[in-house]
Amino acid sequence: MTEFIIAGGPFMWPLLACSILIITISVERLWFLQLRLVSPNGLTNQIVNLHNKNLINNKQAEEISELSSLGFLLMSCIKYKDLPRENLESKIEEKAIEVKYLLERNLNMLGTIATISPLLGLLGTVIGMIVAFTGLSETTGANPDALASGISQALITTAFGLLIAVPGLVLHKYFEQKVNYLLITLQIEVSRFIDVINK
Repeated sequence: MTEFIIAGGPFMWPLLACSILIITISVERLWFLQLRLVSPNGLTNQIVNLHNKNLINNKQAEEISELSSLGFLLMSCIKYKDLPRENLESKIEEKAIEVKYLLERNLNMLGTIATISPLLGLLGTVIGMIVAFTGLSETTGANPDALASGISQALITTAFGLLIAVPGLVLHKYFEQKVNYLLITLQIEVSRFIDVINK
């Protein structure tokens, strides 16, 4: 692996950094976008029961808000429950923007890295080709073996860039779909909760 990186030239190092970033962001998003951390099953019913019995104090409300995105939105519903329905929904939409921002955190960076990786690889290849052809001169003539070796080394960066970009783009699209699914789930739960508390 080290020989492969050295053979690719200096552009292999930023590409290696891109691959590490893609792995790190993907692991972090896989963890934080779990359904149980965003919209725990049965949480809405539990909060409805606690609310009906007036058992939610400020400390509990804070704890529930910190546990999950759904908890944060439901506590916001309780906070503004005395407002008319239109105003309540408007306030919750504002809070939903905060939740959306948290769910989409690092996704732009993931998409950017996946986009620039093949370009970095291509740049490495172009520079490698320039170096390979610059080595040719009229006095020494063309050495086919040396030329083939130089071109193959130059193409390593393009191959590595594409190896990074393809899974990066796939993961980016996957996480985008996951965030959309989670936002729809949250919207359904919050609408159901507003129907209960804002009669």
